[in-house]
Order: sequence, then structure tokens, then C-alpha cells
Amino acid sequence: MNKRNKTAQAFLNIYLALSTLLFIIPFVIIISTSLTNESVVMRYGYSPIIREFSADAYKYVFKNGQNIVQAYGVTAFFAFGGTLLDNVIMALCGYSISREKFTYKKWIVYPLIFTMIFHGGLAPTYLIYTKVFGLKDNILVYFVAGMVSAYTIFIYRAFFKQVPVSLSESAELDGASEMQIFAKIMLPLSLPTFATYSFMGLMTRWNSFETTLYYISDKKLYTLQYLLQLILKEAEFIKQSMQLVPGSVQAAEIPMETVKFAMCVVAAGPMVAIFPFFQRYFSKGVMVGAVKG
Repeated sequence: MNKRNKTAQAFLNIYLALSTLLFIIPFVIIISTSLTNESVVMRYGYSPIIREFSADAYKYVFKNGQNIVQAYGVTAFFAFGGTLLDNVIMALCGYSISREKFTYKKWIVYPLIFTMIFHGGLAPTYLIYTKVFGLKDNILVYFVAGMVSAYTIFIYRAFFKQVPVSLSESAELDGASEMQIFAKIMLPLSLPTFATYSFMGLMTRWNSFETTLYYISDKKLYTLQYLLQLILKEAEFIKQSMQLVPGSVQAAEIPMETVKFAMCVVAAGPMVAIFPFFQRYFSKGVMVGAVKG
């Protein structure tokens, strides 16, 4: 490597290091602020360094620990289970319409394209889920809502069309059925795509609160994101109410600013821990969408 290339490589490394810091520092600030005393935060502002340690924010968030644990359970159940189910269904659909000999694929492709352009809206969707399917206050609504993405189906289709036809033909000659070809050949080959879009779907489901807002009134079925929003609104309401009462000191006992950051940590923690397991598949999985097929 000549001197010019070494200089360019050095600048590239510095640029990447600075870019990495731009992503890491905000996360460090969130964690440190959530563990800092409220009065110190109000006095000195946000800092990546913990000036005065305090766990008051987490104590307030987990004051109803049973509800938090229950919400974690509901969220994990439908997020992981729903994501796995979604991607298996979409991969099956993508595989079907990628097969040249599938006679009725046009009857599937055109409606899928139509749904990418037009949407029925919230009111018809609500009526169908609640009146037709009877999913009001039913945990199954978490699985049904947003189950299929036409865009992701076409991503799977693009990948399966890249797989040499000779693989499936040789399997057919050996007596393999379509489901066996899909499960034993196509699905293992699509692991980067499957992992990438599974993680994207998992993030969407984990951060979703709209389904709970629209269809759930049973507190036992609240998701984590929705419950944390309720806790924050409750804290804001109590603090505003106490400020209206002369001589009240209870409002100062609620660490509003640090509670917000503690909620970010509580909500994002599991996804941050899971991300490294999916990271190695991202480059291959995302590139599939760039290939014409």
C-alpha cells in the first residue's frame, strides 16, 4: 500500500470512528442521565458522566413491578412469536410467486401491489378486527395486526428468484415436495434475508403501542410501550396537579426528566442486547432488495 492509500485509509478510519461516537454518545447520555439525581440534571443539564448517582427514576418506573414484568411478557410473546410467524408466512408467499410454474401467481401479485398503493384506513380495519374476527381484548390481535407486508413478500420473491432452478429441479427428481424444498433448501439459503427482516419486524412490534391503544382495554394485555406511556402521563398529571396545590412538596419527589430516560433504557434494553446476533446478516439481507428479479 503506497503513501497516498495509507493517508486515505487513515482519514476513512478517523471518519468511521467519529461516526461511531455520534451513535454511541447519545446512548451513553441516556443511561447516565437515567442514573443521575434529578436536581443535578436540572442544574447542569445532560452529561455522559454520572455526577451524583440516583436510582429514583427506576424506582418510580418499577413501583408497580408486577405490571412491568407482565407487560414485558406480553410484548416478548407477541413480538418474537408474531415476528417468526409473519416471516414464515411472507417467505412462503414469496417462494410461491417466485415459482414460474405457479399458475395463479398473478392473482396474488396484483392484489399485493394494490395494497402497497392503497389502504382501507383505520375505521374499516377496526371494524373487521373487532366485529368480524372478535379480537377486541384478545391477545391474538397482536399477531393479526400488521401480519403481512407486501414489500417484504417481494423482497423474499426477489431472493428466491436468484436461487438456481437446478436446485429445486434436482430435489423434485429425488421426490421432494414443494414444502420440503422450501423448508430444507430455500429457507436455509434465505437465512440472511430472513434474519434481517425478522429483526426489522421485531423492532416494529416491540416498539408498537397503537394496537394496544385501539384494541385493548384489559390491563393484563398491555404492552410495555403502552404501559410506559401511561406511567409517564400519570407522572406528568400528578406533578402538574401538585404544583397547583399551595405548599405542596410531592411534585418535586417525581423525577420527571430522569424518568423519561429510564423508560428509554427499560424499553430499548432487550433490543440492544439482541441486535449483535442479527448484525452479521444485515449487509447480505438488505442487498437483496437492490437486485432486480
